[in-house]
Amino acid sequence: MSDDTNDKIEELRALINAPKATVNSSDLRAARFFNAPQCYSGDIIQGGPPVGLGGVEFFKDPYPSVSLPQYDSSTLTEREQALIQAKIDNFFEYAKLPGAVVHGNVTCEDVQTAKDWQYRGGLEEQEYNFGVNDADPDFEGLRMFEGTIAYLGKHFAAIVLTPDIAARFLSFLSVIYSSVFDNNLGRFTVEIMDPILVTFPHRKCNSVEELDFYPDFCPSHPEYEKRIKQWPKAPYDNDFRSDDLIAWLMTASQTPVFNYLQPYTEHMRKFPMTNDKFKRVPGFESDNLDQAMAEGRLFILDFKDFHEETVAPRNWDNYGARLHAGIALFAIPTHSNTLKTVAIQPTQNPVGNSFWDGLGWTLTNIFGYGGNQHPQSKIITPADNYWAWQMAKNAITTMTSMASVIDHLSTHVYLGPIPVAYFRNIPDYHPLRPLLDTHLMALVTNNHTGIFTEVGAQIIGDDDPYGNPYNGLLTGAIQKLSGFSSATFVNATVRRKNHYSFFEQGTPFDRMDDPSLAQIDDYPQHDDDKMMPIIREWVDGYLRLYYHSDNDVIEDTELQAFLYETTHDGKVRGFPDNADSIDRLVDIISSIIYWMSVNHGFSSFASFMKLGALGFYRDHPIEPTHGYSERDWLNVCPPMNVGAGLFFFSRIFTDLPEDWHRSLGKYPKGQFKHDPNVYPLLDVFQSQLQSLDDDIRAKNADRRWSYDLRMPSTITVSPWN
Repeated sequence: MSDDTNDKIEELRALINAPKATVNSSDLRAARFFNAPQCYSGDIIQGGPPVGLGGVEFFKDPYPSVSLPQYDSSTLTEREQALIQAKIDNFFEYAKLPGAVVHGNVTCEDVQTAKDWQYRGGLEEQEYNFGVNDADPDFEGLRMFEGTIAYLGKHFAAIVLTPDIAARFLSFLSVIYSSVFDNNLGRFTVEIMDPILVTFPHRKCNSVEELDFYPDFCPSHPEYEKRIKQWPKAPYDNDFRSDDLIAWLMTASQTPVFNYLQPYTEHMRKFPMTNDKFKRVPGFESDNLDQAMAEGRLFILDFKDFHEETVAPRNWDNYGARLHAGIALFAIPTHSNTLKTVAIQPTQNPVGNSFWDGLGWTLTNIFGYGGNQHPQSKIITPADNYWAWQMAKNAITTMTSMASVIDHLSTHVYLGPIPVAYFRNIPDYHPLRPLLDTHLMALVTNNHTGIFTEVGAQIIGDDDPYGNPYNGLLTGAIQKLSGFSSATFVNATVRRKNHYSFFEQGTPFDRMDDPSLAQIDDYPQHDDDKMMPIIREWVDGYLRLYYHSDNDVIEDTELQAFLYETTHDGKVRGFPDNADSIDRLVDIISSIIYWMSVNHGFSSFASFMKLGALGFYRDHPIEPTHGYSERDWLNVCPPMNVGAGLFFFSRIFTDLPEDWHRSLGKYPKGQFKHDPNVYPLLDVFQSQLQSLDDDIRAKNADRRWSYDLRMPSTITVSPWN
């Protein structure tokens, strides 16, 4: 190691008060920031300022005694005046985001009040907290950048070789400490992205370990248990090479609305899978492709709907990342019920058999895909070159990851008009407010931050807070960290939003009704989804406290206006524009809660850089029989700085600070203190959710990999994160 390198090491170590270097490079790698005795000396060593998803809440006056408008004889004038002002403050905006409806006045009091957890009473109130205090002033939440510091320590020797590393890291710390204290989480997160990209080396990772961005903490740290549980590794972290994992990810999806896996019922010209290829796959040597298809044992994952987006122009600063609209085939072996991954074609276009097709394939292997609008690829199976197969799996999982991110934001955009109509038409005096306020919390402000809040933009003040929708917190980050341009990502999100229908995607289906899907032994996405009956029982009991007949529903002018505007002005596809019975109203309100909580789930797969990166870093096709190496596989994974940026950025979207923190079933203290009759119903609701959560935990204990996206304790009560 050169003197120059040693100078850099000592310079950086002095700068951040790191442990002293001792003997060799292996010692340097082991001398982490969390080694005793220095492992908890100072804020930086502990992970920096406690900024993240914390326990802040604000007090608001209790709700008035709620009633239906037709029975309000004492506060009708105030009620009507409140609605007049609400319609001035809240309005639908059609031009800010092409193809979608957003709230036109994010600075109004209704929206700003609804962005925070609001308690309306003291500790004596009866809302149960599942053992987690959502307003604990000592609860600091997820420290968003403590993992960045831990990763730097874990790979110190490798990273320190980067030129000017000390200056870069000093700049990084400067951004942390100077930007964080304005309490604007969105702006801070945008501003932290560039320092991460600049601080870490822009080079491909040299090992699987360098792709592991999860922080390690020394067990002697006094806050070890508190900190480590907020950085949970994926249950399949040690099994990411397993072919079974790819199939399992299709049944244990990253978002609840992810339903791309379908029975394979007829051969596809664009996916020329043959019986010979099929029989070469381990476990299927004695099987037959046509017989397996006839018996409903074949399943297809086809990202055809994303083809135009994967070949759209990409941004110049995504460092060569691509996304491929791939196709994958899965099968159940005879005398088995376990889904297996059998074949992957990374793109939508196969290679033909003509001379010119062969010549084109040769040229593509030499020069790459470039701007080819119909990139060709070959079918790859586990029987082909080992590293070719690993690369093919990454090609399909990166598209799976991006599709999940699009799914998640598209539900935000799809649901966005509901609170606009709600605030315009449902006053504090209406019984729907105590029930739905918490489930609508932060949807408008989070949509605005993710789509419109540019770096340095003011959320309040005289300036127009609606910035460029292609440079928001999420949309702008995608531009830097994925294989899509920001415009492509936004267009894909709006397109996917138009796919949803309120009841169709808001009502669980029984996969056992499909003979093909019923053959799969365990399908967690559907098998664990038992929440709708529990939600519906809670909603039914609550609404019948105030609606005593179907006529009460029909004559509720505020309710009917809310439904009508959501459909006709908000353009929420499939949303009913009226309700004529208590049962119909129960269906609607239950589906709203289901959409805002259960259908809002999002796993941490996008953080899993070994498989889930949002870009495939290879411009050339994969040749099934070529002698690739692990180095070739590492080259399709993201560079260190991009992987770090994507990992740490994605944490704010994918994890609750801990189980039962503002989860489904939680309401702030005093939410229902205006009506004691609610509490017996709430107790049943929460007890049923706790029981379901316990059942899923027991089931997960017997699974190869646990699945938490359908656990009430890990489902947010609203799109607040």
